[in-house]
Amino acid sequence: MRIAALSTIGLLLAAAPQPAPDGRSVRVSLRTAERAIDERIQQMTARAPFVLLGATRGAYLAGYGAVFSLEVNLVPVANVSPFRPSYAAQEIQNINRQKREKLGVLKAGLRQLLGEQAAVLGAVPAAERVAIVVTLFNYNWEDTTSLPSQLVLQGQKQALAEAQSRRAGPETLDRLIDVREF
Repeated sequence: MRIAALSTIGLLLAAAPQPAPDGRSVRVSLRTAERAIDERIQQMTARAPFVLLGATRGAYLAGYGAVFSLEVNLVPVANVSPFRPSYAAQEIQNINRQKREKLGVLKAGLRQLLGEQAAVLGAVPAAERVAIVVTLFNYNWEDTTSLPSQLVLQGQKQALAEAQSRRAGPETLDRLIDVREF
């Protein structure tokens, strides 16, 4: 009976809300991660050129964790203008194909990046989550067939940090990270 009571108390303690992290330390962690994400995205573009539009923005949501938002243009092309009045149907199809190909490179890089950032976000409680939300830029004239407009990758901070410290392979990260396309 005593063991059951102790394990019930342990479960209650584990489920108890965690104290909110210090706001200043969270902001410092988020800024450091924002810069690291921007640098890493720039490194990814060397292999599959695409453009990071603006700087990554991080936010801390109490009870959830850290969320990073960024916008990427997978295939930079000129917009329709008086200097470039239109694109041929074949060109539009080629842009779509190129974007679908680069999407895989971006997702693989983001999985690795999410694991890395979970390991260094010390101010975010271990039981919370870390997420990266990527909005994919498209012009209104583009063919967006089979292309999402947004990617959301998220995982539990502690599990991702442990996988990173063990230098876990892509299969482990695939299992720990929930990827949604919208």
